[in-house]
Amino acid sequence: MTTNPMKEKLPLNEQDIKKLWKHLLPTVLFPFVAAGMFYAFFSFLGNDADTGFLQDGVSRYILVGFSVLFFGVVAYMIWSYAIDLRRGFKYRIGGKITDKKLNVRTSTTHPSHGKTGSVSSSGSTSRHYYVAIDGVQYSIEQEHYGKLKVGAAITMEKAPKSHVTLFLEVGNANELPPEKSTEADDEKRKFLSSTPRKVYFTQDDFEALKRGFWGKAKFRLIVISAMAFFIVPFMVGDMQIMLVFLFPLMLIAVYQFWKFNKEWRLYYRNKQYAYKEGIFAIVQDKSKYSHNGKRSNNVETSAGTIKVNDQLYGKLNVGDQIILYKPANGNLVLSVTNAGNEEIYVA
Repeated sequence: MTTNPMKEKLPLNEQDIKKLWKHLLPTVLFPFVAAGMFYAFFSFLGNDADTGFLQDGVSRYILVGFSVLFFGVVAYMIWSYAIDLRRGFKYRIGGKITDKKLNVRTSTTHPSHGKTGSVSSSGSTSRHYYVAIDGVQYSIEQEHYGKLKVGAAITMEKAPKSHVTLFLEVGNANELPPEKSTEADDEKRKFLSSTPRKVYFTQDDFEALKRGFWGKAKFRLIVISAMAFFIVPFMVGDMQIMLVFLFPLMLIAVYQFWKFNKEWRLYYRNKQYAYKEGIFAIVQDKSKYSHNGKRSNNVETSAGTIKVNDQLYGKLNVGDQIILYKPANGNLVLSVTNAGNEEIYVA
């Protein structure tokens, strides 16, 4: 259950106005610098009547479309800063941090043929940072994201249109009096120093161990197969000399095979031992990560960071005393017992 964060409308002060102008001025100047660079670049590519880049109709459409998109985004940014300055107010938002998220998007442009006949392509990576305050998500700059921890109290001031963070302060939402804080610290130390417990595998543990192994093994087998697809024809044919140029691919295949063999032997030993060991830990932070739509949940504990499924992620909170179950060998976490004494498998 979530509650709406505290939201208060306040006038911009002098420092806020300076910060907005600091964002606005470079944004206004950037299109002129970019236009000059585009002009010089495409003048070089398009000055040959026969092979120039701009002689290609498709290339011209791509250039026009890209320019409209680029300058449209810049124009919107300028407009948003100007609107915030003209309206003259901001929002102060306060509450408890309930989640964090990093969204990464990587895009690659289609290859194009330049004046010399060479093929070129380019790519870009964008990162967007978000923080959830009492269940409501807000964008945040990278410089602030690293300071935030789930469970902490936060007060921030944001411009309504450009979403620039004008002020941010982080505190402890669960701050205790000194005497109770000492008792809580002693309790945590006692919990962390508890003797690890050993538990024999159940059928679910064997299945979790198998999933953990094949999760990595599939990737390594795909890489090995891809490398073999390029290398084997030269080995069985009359072009062994080409193996000199393919030597880096051979190294990749050998390395992946070595890792696969090592992980297989580890998996087999853990099946033979057939027990897991419980390690006591405390949840320190958690966050979500997304890369081109592929999502993962990360939970930071006193015993290291683990990736968990959605069910377990939702049942872990900062400060929880938990037990991480690992097999006899290696660092693979099979399951976690949460603060409610419920054992949930990681994957």
